[in-house]
Amino acid sequence: MRNPSDEVRCRQGWKVALVLAAAGALLVTCRKWDNPLDAVGNHPPETPSHPSPTDSGVGRDVGLVLSWRSVDPDSGDTAYFDVFFGTDTNPGLVRDRLTKTAFQPTNVACSTQYYWRIIAYDNHDSIAVGPLWHFQTVAALAVTAPDTGERLEMYSTDTITWTGGPATALQAGGKSLAPERLAALDSTLVFGSTDDGVSWMRLGRATAAGLFVWLVPGPATESARVRVMAYASGDTMSGTSGRFAICDTTQQSAIQMTGAVDVPKTGGIIGRR
Repeated sequence: MRNPSDEVRCRQGWKVALVLAAAGALLVTCRKWDNPLDAVGNHPPETPSHPSPTDSGVGRDVGLVLSWRSVDPDSGDTAYFDVFFGTDTNPGLVRDRLTKTAFQPTNVACSTQYYWRIIAYDNHDSIAVGPLWHFQTVAALAVTAPDTGERLEMYSTDTITWTGGPATALQAGGKSLAPERLAALDSTLVFGSTDDGVSWMRLGRATAAGLFVWLVPGPATESARVRVMAYASGDTMSGTSGRFAICDTTQQSAIQMTGAVDVPKTGGIIGRR
């Protein structure tokens, strides 16, 4: 009869060994000769491989899902997976005893390097430890123009620019994104507000990375803002500009009175008193 405490000791043993081991691909197994609970001729699951996100990838969305490939070669065996994930090169355990080869981590931040590893084992505690993988998430989306306090002429042509987000991640770190990452970018939409963000109107869809040419709308306001929203893989990233002004230059400025004046009743020249 199998003793559950023996199973726990076996898994704890290889987890401790993993912490003490050097980085790199490892293969640890509890076979019949070092674990009498194993069935004769049992084989461990395949070493986890084919990671998604791809190893060393850049510009990954914060709403990503980790996935990998691993099956147990023995008929009737059940494969389980422990997920190690974090910003340290020795990531901690975030989920154990998964029976599917996918996991979505939470609280993933922009502009961050993440490391992860999958450990596969079967119902006989035969274990295969996958290699350490890593990827970098996309930079946060930030609107760089119009600048805060800038004054734009109503009905003039201007350019909205931004950094970060899926659109500019194409050149992140001087590397290209994987084809599935390129296909994941659904759209980047640009919105404008003339009432400090209380209401928004769609200005259009960006067709170039990091910029959008627009016709500055009316009415004149001191409380205009623009917002860029990128939709990728079901996730949304957005950035909003600071407050800027839209000016109506077709209207003449009010005359500034610098002193009292005499207005003659019948013609003549207005003179300062």
